[in-house]
Amino acid sequence: MQISTHLLTFLDIIVSYIRNNLRNEQYNLILWFPVLQCAGILTYFSLSFEPSCISIFLLLLPTLILIAILYRKYAILCIALIAVLIGFTASKLRTALVDTQILDKERYVKNIVATVKDINDRGSYKQFLLSVEKSPTISKSSPVIPAPPFVIPVLDTGIQKKKIWIPASRAGMTPDRALDNIRISVRTKVEKGIKIGDQVKLSAKLFPLKIAPSEYAYDFARIAYYQKISATGFATSKIALHKKAEARQFLEYIESFRQYIYENLQQNIKKPHADIISALLIGKKDGINQKTMDAIRDSGIAHLFAISGLHLSFVAGLFFVVFRNLFAISETLTLKYNTKKISAFLTILPTTFYLLITGMQISAQRAYIMVILVLVAIMIERKYRGLIAIAFAASVILSVEPEAILKPGFQMSFSAVLALVASYQINANKLFKIKIMKYFVSIMISSVIASLATVPYTIYNFNYFSISGIITNLVAIPIVALIIIPLGIIYVLLIPLGVEWIIAPFIERPIDSILYITNAIASLQYLVIPIRTFPASSIIIITFGLLWLCLWERNWRFFGIFFIVLGIFSSAMYRTPDILINADNVAAKESDNLLYSLTRKNRNFVVKTWAKQNGQNQILNHKKYNNSDKRLKCNDYGCIYNKGNNKLVLLAYKKEDISENCDKVDLTIQLSEFDYSACNAKIIKHADLETYGTHSVWLTNRYVKINTVRSNRPWHMLKN
Repeated sequence: MQISTHLLTFLDIIVSYIRNNLRNEQYNLILWFPVLQCAGILTYFSLSFEPSCISIFLLLLPTLILIAILYRKYAILCIALIAVLIGFTASKLRTALVDTQILDKERYVKNIVATVKDINDRGSYKQFLLSVEKSPTISKSSPVIPAPPFVIPVLDTGIQKKKIWIPASRAGMTPDRALDNIRISVRTKVEKGIKIGDQVKLSAKLFPLKIAPSEYAYDFARIAYYQKISATGFATSKIALHKKAEARQFLEYIESFRQYIYENLQQNIKKPHADIISALLIGKKDGINQKTMDAIRDSGIAHLFAISGLHLSFVAGLFFVVFRNLFAISETLTLKYNTKKISAFLTILPTTFYLLITGMQISAQRAYIMVILVLVAIMIERKYRGLIAIAFAASVILSVEPEAILKPGFQMSFSAVLALVASYQINANKLFKIKIMKYFVSIMISSVIASLATVPYTIYNFNYFSISGIITNLVAIPIVALIIIPLGIIYVLLIPLGVEWIIAPFIERPIDSILYITNAIASLQYLVIPIRTFPASSIIIITFGLLWLCLWERNWRFFGIFFIVLGIFSSAMYRTPDILINADNVAAKESDNLLYSLTRKNRNFVVKTWAKQNGQNQILNHKKYNNSDKRLKCNDYGCIYNKGNNKLVLLAYKKEDISENCDKVDLTIQLSEFDYSACNAKIIKHADLETYGTHSVWLTNRYVKINTVRSNRPWHMLKN
């Protein structure tokens, strides 16, 4: 009885403490609105099934009635629930509106006509984003659909394979619903003069969207679904111009101008400098070769190549100063009108245009909204509050593009700027009086804060940590911010005059410095540390801790450190799979906790991802593992994995493997297609590997756990 009394007293103290702090920080409660939106969005994306519109309506109706009843008494709780519902409903609505038609299986297409949406130069090849022209409406009496025909490979029956051209209706396509966009790699000849908005004619091999190679890896299929990309593939014929665009849509004009700037930079600036400045100015970084991109990443300055506040604030500041000085020429205008407000209003137009030509990356959208809020604050003469601007930007982006929360760009951009704004009181003005010292110390402090804030997301998404970022940023940020970007903006402004080539040599020299620094840092050993993956639950706990630390102002904010430590601890406790397998690759973890591959395909993307997520730079060949404590042992009747915890897994290559070992193992994995006799052990069929993608297998003393990648969601479902 006494214990329960003490417990109730303790709980009462905690409740009172929370209530008092919430009352004192009620003006900060609005900052949590986008956080609760995120909760609704994550709930939607964590479902294993796609909720129907009817089920959501049936859920919303009683919830909204309950909110209406309780609002007066529990206003804060009701607003929080509304934010969660907005996140969940926006996610469902976005998915329903996108409704991308996904290619169901590999197909050959011949002489298709498509509109060019984007062109990227990848160095050794070009990449086209094409909008497929829909098939014409066919009457029911029509025996076949005329075009475009599709080719499918005949099953291997011992006879030589042939490509058979069949009508679209028999190839799984419907006359009223063609594919949306396709992304094509082109190594064949491209006819000159093809621009964005033109129609082209080509033949190609198309593939379904690639799902994630493992459970916590980047899911291209989901990202492509929301970009309305139906398939990827490569061209098998020349890309011929079918029809020049008579009139382009607004976004096609923007992309055409962006492409024009890119081609102009390629003509006047040498490689790879042209690709570097293209990435820094307009967000086109596809031309940067992999070696240079790896050096940039390993040296810790990859964030400079994401269009963000550094770029948008410079453009807005430049035009704001230009407009102010133009108005200052006229004494009448200066005395009669508030030129500061007019300049702020006019600055919105070039800032918006710059956002459009950068490709509208998530970090650019966030920076744009925050810059616009600064300009609006000037126009209405209100104080600008950074945290409110961040919350507003997050809420707008998540309402329009809920899937953005799953992108590394969103996570790293918002975490970095949130940490910087929340820690603004830590500045060099209190430490140094010399201006140049203040500047470099401010860069160092900002670099440390931003790096610490983004480290969890870097590790979660890319499985590495660079400890050289602070040193590199100390040198790279001034060069990029004070020299390269200003010169790049001037270069673009001089293009209409035809004298932009004058600036080219002055751009190349500072880029030489950046490349030298990144290559020198990246060449040093042990500066890039591979770190194994951890579950989404850990990153959510760490994120909650970061938000708690940054969004509150009173001392209770430091409880956020507890959640960050808790998230780190939970990530450290996570065990990576013992066996990873898909239709083409097999890898098993040996006694040294390293992954070893059983196939020769040790350099493909899937296997590399498995290795990275296990904290390895590369996967190892199992034939080279000769320790006596081998977990995986092979003989004439397949391979048996024994972790030493009374759980055995059979890797079966033929039916005799199953018949010999079926009763001895807890799980059988069928590695090739064959018929086998009935078996009591749980079996992962070869067809399951092809259908559901990578299977992750964990062996414990109590059970065998199996997770698959493919879900029953629209971006993973195969549509006919």
